[in-house]
Amino acid sequence: MNKRITALLLVIVATLLGWMQYQAKDETNGLDNLIKKEGMPDYIGNRMSTSVFDLEGKPEYYAEAEEIKRYEESEKTEFINPLVNLFDKLTALKQWKLSADHAEINAERILTLSGNVTLQALEPTSKLQRIETDHLSVNLTTQDVFTDSEVKSQGLGFTTSGIGLKGNLKQQVATLLKDVKSYIEPTVIKAANEQEKEKQ
Repeated sequence: MNKRITALLLVIVATLLGWMQYQAKDETNGLDNLIKKEGMPDYIGNRMSTSVFDLEGKPEYYAEAEEIKRYEESEKTEFINPLVNLFDKLTALKQWKLSADHAEINAERILTLSGNVTLQALEPTSKLQRIETDHLSVNLTTQDVFTDSEVKSQGLGFTTSGIGLKGNLKQQVATLLKDVKSYIEPTVIKAANEQEKEKQ
């Protein structure tokens, strides 16, 4: 009888020790997931938005995305399916809307968009109305834009396509760099110029 009780107690002790080791492994694995690994973001957020203001308190840009990843060491922020609004410095009104599949802002405040990039003017009288490309970089301080990709742009009275683009959103100017094809509607340009003269 003593041998049976001893054997039963040994089985119970062995089971408890095995269970305790299993629990300890689970806790260790949980801690490993909490420790940041090299190259991993410091912060991840879903369905987030952020507004950035200048030193005078005027809005510079607003960004929202399905997912945002922040890397403190490189001062880089990644956006998945972003929507970015750029503001006019003088009026503090939304001036441009940018969207893409992916975007990244670096420490120099360069916004790099990729995949189905669309830049849309929110002012109906803007000379430059829309830019479509696969890659586009925007300097958020100066609002300079540039790309080496194929570009299609539309404005009041014109549609152009080509390879590469340099421009400035504040000045509503964009220059295609090569293989440029344009379609111009002189009546629309004339009407836009007359409206601009009336404002002055």
